[in-house]
Amino acid sequence: MKKDHMLRVFVSSTFVDLRDYRQTVCDVIRQLGGVDVAMEHLGARDDRPKVECLRLVREKSDAFVGIYAHRYGHVPHGDTKSITEMEYDAASSAGLKRLIYIIDDEVPWSKRFIDTGKKLKQLDAFKSQLRADHIVKSFTNKDQLSAFVAADIAREFAFSVFPRVGPGGATGQTPQSIGEWNNARATVYRDSRNVFLAHTLQPSSKPGQLYDIAIYLIPHHSNDPKYRRDDLADVLQAEFFLGTHFRNRVFRVHNKGGTLGIVVSAYGSFLCVCKVTFSDGFKVILHRYADFEMGKRSGPPTTASRRRPRGRA
Repeated sequence: MKKDHMLRVFVSSTFVDLRDYRQTVCDVIRQLGGVDVAMEHLGARDDRPKVECLRLVREKSDAFVGIYAHRYGHVPHGDTKSITEMEYDAASSAGLKRLIYIIDDEVPWSKRFIDTGKKLKQLDAFKSQLRADHIVKSFTNKDQLSAFVAADIAREFAFSVFPRVGPGGATGQTPQSIGEWNNARATVYRDSRNVFLAHTLQPSSKPGQLYDIAIYLIPHHSNDPKYRRDDLADVLQAEFFLGTHFRNRVFRVHNKGGTLGIVVSAYGSFLCVCKVTFSDGFKVILHRYADFEMGKRSGPPTTASRRRPRGRA
């Protein structure tokens, strides 16, 4: 991939059954600074034009995201494979990095979106191939899927999606004047509605854990009326996601008395992603890196052993 263009990610799946899932993935690709190359741009339907789809995979994409549930997809007249499988084959032939995600079999699914007969056999064979050739991630909802995709793209394409910083600064657009720096800060305040994540920690009494960490929402108490927020009264709920070491659980907390947060125990630092929903339906994603540096200043515990962390809401 050339260094002077944004990462282009082809998003492949059947459409009618995975519409909402596709949208969250396309959104997160754009949030990472990439370009979503998706069938929506060709007209949203399962029987999209085969030739154009395969051309986009081979010639206009740098990476491939495959999302699969219980439908094999449209098989064009005269072909033996669905367009969905042919898109995967084209990505393989083009040497693209392929990130594969398959819906968990335990997730309830509409019967009208579950194949039977010949297509079911083709789908099962295709999924078996995917699991044999890739580390496949199983997802249970669209938010979990988007979190997986964001983490995988950031890991696999870090040098493409993150700006390079050096003596000359970042290669992307960055604030130059004091006014632009202040505008950047104001944008962060505005987009988060002056709500942020904070965390504190203390030595854990749990065997095998280093610290108990409280992660919680706080209002921005500012002397400037434009940024001042006195409470969290208009926050409906917060959903905390800590990753695979916490069993990929989403910890949902409703506003009770103006406080929203969780306490978890862990032996290593981690990233918390939090979706905040306001009473008017507005949603915002916040994040907090729960480091252990604060604990190190007062001396870390010395009796903890290395074990998988456990989360508790």
